[in-house]
Amino acid sequence: MHSRYQRAWGGIEWQEYAFRLVQIRHGATNVQRVPDRVRGDGGLEFFTTDGCLIQCYAPEETSDTAKAASRMKAKATRDLLKLISNRNVIDSMLGGIKASRWFLLCPFLDDKSVITHVRKKASEVAAKGLPFLDADFQGLVHCQEDFASQIDLLRAQAVGPPISVHLPDQADVDRTATSAASETLLRKLSHAFPGASAEELERRKMEFVKSLIHHENTLNALKNDHPTVWEQAYRTIASEEKHLLLVGASGNAPREQLVRSLDRITEGLKHDLPTLSHSMKQDLSQGALSDWLMRCPLDFH
Repeated sequence: MHSRYQRAWGGIEWQEYAFRLVQIRHGATNVQRVPDRVRGDGGLEFFTTDGCLIQCYAPEETSDTAKAASRMKAKATRDLLKLISNRNVIDSMLGGIKASRWFLLCPFLDDKSVITHVRKKASEVAAKGLPFLDADFQGLVHCQEDFASQIDLLRAQAVGPPISVHLPDQADVDRTATSAASETLLRKLSHAFPGASAEELERRKMEFVKSLIHHENTLNALKNDHPTVWEQAYRTIASEEKHLLLVGASGNAPREQLVRSLDRITEGLKHDLPTLSHSMKQDLSQGALSDWLMRCPLDFH
């Protein structure tokens, strides 16, 4: 099942991402987050000043449509009922806002029966005559496809403050440098630099190993702090690897192939992530090249 959006999300990660999308759609000053540390969130994670109540849910099951749908329905049922059991708290919190919509916001939506279920349950809640619900109160299910323009805007935004990337840990460097993959790397480097001494090749190998680990650390930092940027970087690098596997590296000599492959990754990141810092693009490009050399997508014959 193909989607241009990431399907698998951690619960907190999805909630933070969804909050940013809702802020873009409604305006940052019109969205209120509902903390859940004291007596839970009352069936909503944030609400807007124009009457939208929003609950997020990221199913753990992303490939089994029936299981994902079942869990979405169960989540919606539980949290819509909380509007009834927490009516006084919610009424006080909304402070006069009349809610006209309750949204279950998920990364994906494959089964139309989830929509039917949510609308039915919301209608049952509306019939209770809760003081904070508008006469036109309805329940809906939205996913990333419903926020396409907001996602595009988010992807176009700058990464923001400098990202903290852990430097390669020496234990990780030593472990990677003595792995079977490092021998593959050393063999390929001997083809790319045929006149280099054993010491020079070993030095180059260690630089590639450090570059790989720094690349992995950078991707992890992006995934934790800027998931949309991570997603695009991951897709760009994966696309270049697919191109390499399908058509091979350009250039006649191994060293020329290295340069051309590095240029392709760098250009891809430059095009897809124009606001990412130059140094981070370089780190990602060099690390991806190291990864390819160790895993065999880039080979010299």
